[in-house]
Amino acid sequence: MKNFDSRTYSINDFLEWKNNGQLELNPNFQRRSVWNDNAKSFLMDTIVRGLPIPKVFIRQKINVATKNSIREVVDGQQRLRTILSFLNDGFCISKKHNSQYGGYYFSQLSQVDDEIQANILNYEISVDLLVNMPDPQVLDVFSRLNSYSVVLNEQEKINANHFGPFKLLADQIAKKYFEFWIQNKIISEKKCLRMDDVNLTADLLIAMCVGIKEKKKIKTYYDAFEKEFDYDIDQLSDRFDNVMCVIQSIFPNGMSDTEFVRVHLFYSLFTAFYHFLYGLPSYDRVGGDFVIDMNNERQMSKIRHRLDRIGYIFDKADEDIMALSPQEQQFIDSSRRATTDASRRNLRTEFIVELVASAE
Repeated sequence: MKNFDSRTYSINDFLEWKNNGQLELNPNFQRRSVWNDNAKSFLMDTIVRGLPIPKVFIRQKINVATKNSIREVVDGQQRLRTILSFLNDGFCISKKHNSQYGGYYFSQLSQVDDEIQANILNYEISVDLLVNMPDPQVLDVFSRLNSYSVVLNEQEKINANHFGPFKLLADQIAKKYFEFWIQNKIISEKKCLRMDDVNLTADLLIAMCVGIKEKKKIKTYYDAFEKEFDYDIDQLSDRFDNVMCVIQSIFPNGMSDTEFVRVHLFYSLFTAFYHFLYGLPSYDRVGGDFVIDMNNERQMSKIRHRLDRIGYIFDKADEDIMALSPQEQQFIDSSRRATTDASRRNLRTEFIVELVASAE
């Protein structure tokens, strides 16, 4: 027998319940609020944009003495605390999350848009209403829900705890190239859904900002960039696009038949071309003054021909590795062991830079 109801309530409903003493945010099984300012701003930006947020679980009970319904927030306390705080001018949305409404308190939003306050109050939140459910049963419900939860991977955990401009930029760029990752078989659709595309994009953005680093430092840079990110977001986005344009110009029919479908080799291909276009930070210039010209079809063809050498090197390594040059043997070694270490990433990038420059 079903003993819960699925409903939607407006933010204004929650505000009225709070003002009337009918909303309890601190039941015994709830955790205390731990959200930082970035998390709060990101939630309100989501609401302002009319995007969905996770559902809230509420237990509804009757106060026999007052004959009023009391609504205990079983799950979603931090979301509701944030929303109610914003309505009471507790904080502003950050300008880095929303350039239009950032920097304004709720009471000031009418200065920007006549309708935005009403839109926020009318925003609907999905709620599962547990009617008169006793504590043991409530705990059993959440135990069962958690039994079906997928354990978060490292990138999903990072995204769940970061809300700054670097996180937003990595998310935005990764999704922009969603079809590219899949069509070129670099990242599968299933893995994109688990944020492998965001992980790769963040890894590349880190190289663009501070130079080639080992992959295990991604979270370290997310943490650092959450506190301070002084890079030009528009410039980074444009530069990322330009590198991708070069790669797509060299491989007009896609990359699915090349070795660059391997994530660690695509990483090195990207960093090599970024170095040609803009220069990698903290990276000694190799390859001379080779200039990439996407409008030069002859040059693009020559570069593709030189990059085909990578496939030959891998094939030859399986047959007779000693037939390869010392540099090629080193490239193979750096492509097969500890592939995400900074030193091996640097070796691969330098090899590709020199290989491409020889197409001049």
